[in-house]
Amino acid sequence: MSDYKRHATVGSSYQNYRIARDTEIDQLSYENSEPAPAEFYANYVNRRCPVKLTGFPGISGAGGAIDVASFMPGQLQATLAYTGELQVEKKFKHGFGSGQERLKMPVGKLMDLFKEGSGEYYLTTQYEHEDEEEEGSENESENVGSGDEIRDENDESSDDEDDDSIDMNNLHDDFEDDNSSIDMNDLRDDFEDDNTITPEERTHRIRELLQPPLTNLIHKPDILPLVPNILSKLIPQQINLWMGQSGPTAPEVVVDPSDKTCGLGKYIPGTRGSSSGLHHDHADNLYILVCGKKRFTLFSPADALKLYTVGEIYKVYNSGIIDYETNERAPNWRHIRDDGAIIEEVIRWQLDQLEDTDADSEKHKQLLKQLDFEHKRSRKVNSGGPKLDPPNFSTIPPGLLHIDEFQDPETRKELVQFAHKHFPGFLELNRFTVWLEPGDMLYLPAGWFHEVSSFGEDDKDNVHVALNYWFIPPNTDDPARPYSDEYWTQDWERTQECIEGERQLGHT
Repeated sequence: MSDYKRHATVGSSYQNYRIARDTEIDQLSYENSEPAPAEFYANYVNRRCPVKLTGFPGISGAGGAIDVASFMPGQLQATLAYTGELQVEKKFKHGFGSGQERLKMPVGKLMDLFKEGSGEYYLTTQYEHEDEEEEGSENESENVGSGDEIRDENDESSDDEDDDSIDMNNLHDDFEDDNSSIDMNDLRDDFEDDNTITPEERTHRIRELLQPPLTNLIHKPDILPLVPNILSKLIPQQINLWMGQSGPTAPEVVVDPSDKTCGLGKYIPGTRGSSSGLHHDHADNLYILVCGKKRFTLFSPADALKLYTVGEIYKVYNSGIIDYETNERAPNWRHIRDDGAIIEEVIRWQLDQLEDTDADSEKHKQLLKQLDFEHKRSRKVNSGGPKLDPPNFSTIPPGLLHIDEFQDPETRKELVQFAHKHFPGFLELNRFTVWLEPGDMLYLPAGWFHEVSSFGEDDKDNVHVALNYWFIPPNTDDPARPYSDEYWTQDWERTQECIEGERQLGHT
């Protein structure tokens, strides 16, 4: 039996779409037109149902349509016009997305490494505060996907891509990370802010929305629209570029049942593919493959308690969002609600909405009590232990998702036995296997577990490239009002002000 508990402290309220036995993912194919936004929302977003989209010359949005050809390896540097350094992952245990230290290099250097053909490097999400110890292990990945929300492409949906989801958490001031109670007498001063947008905030918000090296495309909506039409009812959180390469040869592994991954690490069988590892994100995802091939293996949030996450699951919301316990397995985790927003930050926002005349009201006092409670419970664990993968990652080795592809019958038998012993029930779960070709897209709601296998193309230096949009997951059934309050709406309005100001200035 795995050391990772299978029960949730509170449980699951997820009643939306789940995978029936012997079914395949829905597929939309339009030769000349996209699905109507209202129809797409009703059939997929509201039902929390993934769908594959094919046959689109480009996905349209305000200002233009995504020009997929502009993101091909040969045109990419000219399209981006980005000269800054990027954080690049180096392959670890045959895969990516394990929270390892990242290397820094400009996009030109990364393209040169791809031409050398090592297959060891991967461009994934970019952290503005990557020097912080928690960077890859908590709310960034843990809370991937929303401003105060949590995510990870590994995020590829997270694709190798992991990881992490948008770190909008940094757009809201946090309390000092200690175990003391909040000084209620001084708290009101925290909310008496000047609402003027500073140049620093404008730059920060734009870089959070358009992650480097996409940042300069804020001025080119004809190449990369900020809000695709089919998901125009949702609030965008982040847009990312993912880029990696298949290695020159397939690695060799030796099955070892005494090892926690059976000796596989993140190895997947077959021809030179790399794996993101099995995980879920905290944001809705629209994934667009530019070149190469991708294989997504999907599991419903309904099966979260059988997928052996690093973190101890606290609750699975009906939106698909998964909240975790703050404990030794996720010491930096902060509890979230069903749209991915960090509860502590929402309470601070609610306090900010109160008028000065409400300072002594019962509602104000109750919010302060709630805030003190959240502050204490999110800081009660010492984070000085060993570094772990983010809580939203499964401890199941990705090779166990593809046992049938191992050629040796004895190896397959050993792996099945290992899976039954350490991850009982996993092999019996219903799943979708989705292959994406260049130009294909995948809509994946928050909370859907996925492992992404990436493969390059021989005529493009075995490079694979993808774009993805993260969106705040809706938490109502009303398409006219997808969110239960104005928390995310107000935040997006402020980001839109920054976008407008930046475009007027004409520079980044």
